[in-house]
Amino acid sequence: MSVDFSKIFEPISIGGVTLKNRIMMSPMEVGMGESGGFVSERLIEYMKERAANDVAIIITGSIGVSPEGRGLATQLSCYDDKFIPGLKKLTDAVHEAGGKIGAQIYHAGRQASEQITGLQPIAPSPIPCPIMQGNPREMTEEDIRIVRQKFVDGAKRLEKAGFDIIEVHLAHGYLLHGFLSPFSNKRTDQYGGNLENRLRFPRQVVKSIIESVKVPVTIRISAEEFIEDGLHIDEVIEICRILEQDGIKAISVSAGSYGSLPWVIQPMMIERGFLVPYAEKIKNAVKIPVIVAGRINQPEMVAEIINSGKSDMVALGRPLITDPEFVRKIKEGKQDRIAKCIACNQRCIDNVFIGKHASCLINPRAGNEIDIVIQKAAVKKKVMVIGAGPAGMAAAKTCAERGHDVILVEAMRELGGKISLASAAPGKSEFALTGEYYTREVRALDNINIKTDVKADSDLIKKEAPDTLIIAAGSQPVIPPVEGIEGENVFTAEEIMLDKSFVPNKVVVVGGGLVGCDTALELASRGCEVTIVEMMPEIARDIGLIVKMVLLKELEEAQVKVITGKRLKKVTQEGIILEEEGKESQLAGDAVVLAVGYRSRNVESLKGIVKEEYVIGDAREVAKASDAIEEGFLIGLKV
Repeated sequence: MSVDFSKIFEPISIGGVTLKNRIMMSPMEVGMGESGGFVSERLIEYMKERAANDVAIIITGSIGVSPEGRGLATQLSCYDDKFIPGLKKLTDAVHEAGGKIGAQIYHAGRQASEQITGLQPIAPSPIPCPIMQGNPREMTEEDIRIVRQKFVDGAKRLEKAGFDIIEVHLAHGYLLHGFLSPFSNKRTDQYGGNLENRLRFPRQVVKSIIESVKVPVTIRISAEEFIEDGLHIDEVIEICRILEQDGIKAISVSAGSYGSLPWVIQPMMIERGFLVPYAEKIKNAVKIPVIVAGRINQPEMVAEIINSGKSDMVALGRPLITDPEFVRKIKEGKQDRIAKCIACNQRCIDNVFIGKHASCLINPRAGNEIDIVIQKAAVKKKVMVIGAGPAGMAAAKTCAERGHDVILVEAMRELGGKISLASAAPGKSEFALTGEYYTREVRALDNINIKTDVKADSDLIKKEAPDTLIIAAGSQPVIPPVEGIEGENVFTAEEIMLDKSFVPNKVVVVGGGLVGCDTALELASRGCEVTIVEMMPEIARDIGLIVKMVLLKELEEAQVKVITGKRLKKVTQEGIILEEEGKESQLAGDAVVLAVGYRSRNVESLKGIVKEEYVIGDAREVAKASDAIEEGFLIGLKV
């Protein structure tokens, strides 16, 4: 059945600001500002490209109103006039590209980073953030007065800088949300207790901003905190009603706080569009536009939300990192060519957490727009790519887009390499979108000749005589050299993930990295009793913070046992023998599953035949899919 996308492109007004369509770019921390809170050229180019591709309005990441209220060194600020010129340059660039831009104004509260600011955080109550673990002090009434004025002063600067809308951040556990939530607000004065008191300070801030600027003022709010004693939808609806009466012009719906971090930046294990029912409840209670976000990565889902009237607009965050042309492709009827965000978090928020700027597993150019412009090659070449996994397909696609003739050789019948394995794990089916996108793209390019079910060797290379050879032959499981490892009760994680009929009673998974944890969850879902054995002090060491939080909880709920700090010494028919500091112990199991990593395939027989030669991806060094795709992309630019 065909989907009607036309309503997405109907204009909508937010407080007198007319938007050309119903898609907003969500506020996100992308780590692209200059240290100290200034706008960078990288951030301008990143936002300008999205605006030029028909995003109606871009909302910045959080802009701090006070030095002690910042969470990242690269986070934008508005607490001083010195920030106005850079902010003005940003708004001018977005306007010239055809878009509107809003500023999200905030104070991090107890979720501020004292390590970055050098200042003690302030909060409604002196309770440390579960993640940041700082030492916040309780705000006095004088603090409340001062911070309220800082919000007003910051809003005036943002208006002067040319922002079309000011969005007040009432979500994610930051200062104003911290006052709203009984999880973080334990005050007993006029700013704590019942909802009227908890709303008092945030309401004062919002009303004061509305009275001080001429541009529309909106809010972003967590519709559900997903914490037992946190802020829930019934109170949020009442807050929205009250603030609508006070003059806000739109409500952007989000979720969570740092105490429930996976609901703030949802990994792929969380259901697509999970916030739509909450947005619908809020929309039924107010008359101003409602905007919904939260794991919306399909154009058909965007259309369904808008067409059904469950929300007036859809806010896309990570999907617009993955594909800046998301909106334009829908407009041009090319929605099947959209690169869809898989919510892996590997190159976006995981990067930001370690001090890098955001990019994307699928789209490594994201965040690098200032550095990388894809141009036609000066000299057209014949390029052979061996291996159609993530690295090989990325290289083939980029080479072809630059005008080279490409031969893509794959030993298997299907393209995608280990993506199919990654997507077979519980809750990880979104990984398949990566393979689907790259497969679709390489098949759509006329100058790529795809040969599947063909084993590449030196004879084939000599026959094809390419100018350039890219070897992306991948990796294979490591088999540790221990006694009994060749027994009939020993399997690799790959074998288990592909054979759904494998259901032993008691299983030992050797290796507690991402593959081992995913395999353990898969076996537990089949009803097996599972134990993970990891020689390091902890499991899941190779996994980003948010995915790790969800994964560890899932392992606990699945009753997967974990043993750390012990090394596999021997496999027996009854299970395995472990060693720790010279002492041995036995662990029973009907089957032993190996998930101790991968090693590069031997590609020496393919090398030295072609003058221009590259070995990339796992064939060069075993790493994550994001690393492989980035390397393939960069090699494609180099050829």
